[in-house]
Amino acid sequence: MKLSVMLFPFHKLLSDGALDPAAFVKTLQDEGVTAIEPMTNWIRSDPRNWERFDAAVRAAGMSYSCYDVGVNFIGEKPADREAALEMVEREIAFCHETLRCPTALLPGTRPAPGMDEEEGRKLYAEGLAKAAARTAGSGVTLTIEDFGVYPRFACSAAHCMQVLKMAGEAVKFTFDNGNFMLGGDRPLDAYRVTRERIAHVHIKDFCRRDPDGSPSLTSVDGVPLKGCMIGDGEGQVRECVQTVRRDGYTGWVSIEVGGGNPVEQAVHGARVIRAAWGN
Repeated sequence: MKLSVMLFPFHKLLSDGALDPAAFVKTLQDEGVTAIEPMTNWIRSDPRNWERFDAAVRAAGMSYSCYDVGVNFIGEKPADREAALEMVEREIAFCHETLRCPTALLPGTRPAPGMDEEEGRKLYAEGLAKAAARTAGSGVTLTIEDFGVYPRFACSAAHCMQVLKMAGEAVKFTFDNGNFMLGGDRPLDAYRVTRERIAHVHIKDFCRRDPDGSPSLTSVDGVPLKGCMIGDGEGQVRECVQTVRRDGYTGWVSIEVGGGNPVEQAVHGARVIRAAWGN
């Protein structure tokens, strides 16, 4: 299988010098990880440490699986939407020319204050369609995910497919098993709805937490969740991994961890995912 790790949980450790890039990369390689999924915000905010990490990745012969470009295609006015498109053009060029990465994920869109969510999804799709047109021929596949930060907007399988159908066939999907729980879906049910558009996969896990009134990590149907070790929660991790393999998926599976010790979580996640895949 093609196993990757999302980099964002390790940004602070790398910036603070608490995590040595070369040692970290070797730890991942020892667990069968052969690619990294980096994010724009850290590359642009901490270029010195990004360069050190990038050098370690390249020295180890690893590659980049997907480039996460945080962008809001709606904003609050047309000028914001044009700025978003211009930023996507620049970052997709970087994705292709520097990272040599085949896929980009474009998370972060939300409705403007007071905007109806249906209107927001329409504008989201229009922005995606324009981004796909502007980056056509780049060799980079644009994707969206079930974005759990705004679970009522474009997180459920139904809402994601609504956006994808309006955006057009050039825009594909990053299947995130855990985020679907925030949107009120069971991951395998959501997979069956979205599988024809899937170009990239994220695997994480959530379990239930005691109700505490916090809106963070609370699903649309009121279930309070928290991150947990991959395979220990309700994210149907093993079933999702086995299903995508059975369906002939050949792209990257990217490990997403959070909280606790992220290196230990990534190692554990790699072992669970590889065992589920069958290697």
